[in-house]
Amino acid sequence: MRDRIFVTGVTGYLGSAIAARLVSAGYDVHGVTRDPERVPRLAAHGIHAVVGSLGKPDTYLPALKNCDVVVHAALDPTDAANQDRLALEAFRVGMMDGRIRTLIYTSNCWVHGDTGGRAVDETSPLEPIELVRWRAAHEDVALDLGEHDAKVVVLRPGIAYGGSRGIIGEMFAEAHDSRVVHYPFGAQYWGMIHRGDVAEAYLRAIERSTGGERYLLTDGSTPTARQVAEAIASVTGAVAKPREAEEMRKLGLAGRALLTSQKLRADKARHDLGWAPKHASFVDEADRLGQEWLESRGTPVA
Repeated sequence: MRDRIFVTGVTGYLGSAIAARLVSAGYDVHGVTRDPERVPRLAAHGIHAVVGSLGKPDTYLPALKNCDVVVHAALDPTDAANQDRLALEAFRVGMMDGRIRTLIYTSNCWVHGDTGGRAVDETSPLEPIELVRWRAAHEDVALDLGEHDAKVVVLRPGIAYGGSRGIIGEMFAEAHDSRVVHYPFGAQYWGMIHRGDVAEAYLRAIERSTGGERYLLTDGSTPTARQVAEAIASVTGAVAKPREAEEMRKLGLAGRALLTSQKLRADKARHDLGWAPKHASFVDEADRLGQEWLESRGTPVA
């Protein structure tokens, strides 16, 4: 029998894709959800759901302890750092007083900060932007859990696309609904990755990594925010319009994050994990991704 895997954020944008990939690979997948009404839907997709909250570990700890692997893909934006801290403590308990022997911890590409036009990889010093400043320390906490005879891997996905959710999904929605797609400023580079390729990387990290490593996950393309918006506009019949940097800063930390310019290399994941993204460029595949967005949204494709 294959390992039992516990996924946090199982109904989230990345977590749902990761869980689906693990189910298709034959794993016994469990996950936590705050909404009891989602339990039957998760069951229909082969996922055993536990009703609970990331901020209340006692609601899911018994199920967690009975799993071999934890994939931590949850993020509560209202109290992100504290929720993550509580989850890491629950994982420690699950290792010391349970079956957990593998942890795949989700970080973020923005821990590398603005790369100033340089291409960086996992060997580059971290300069986290304010939105994710806490993540660098939490990566270290996660990797330290390897002291409990566990394999720990940190993954840093870029800006994800695919389906109807996420930053790019929202841009498609605006373009489709209002025939205008706004983009933040426009000159900054974005490191991007399809959510299906993210899910494949998680599977390979579980099966192939020896632990103690951090991996960037990007498709290798380096489009500007303007190029992304113009690609969306070209397939939706919308007009791409910029939002000035000052306007984005007024939106708070999340708005400022989208001004971050990054060129990122994912050679290490390709080499160590045998990972090869199927999607090489959002801009080049925008037409097909637009149809994927429509299908995910439940709109018939012409």
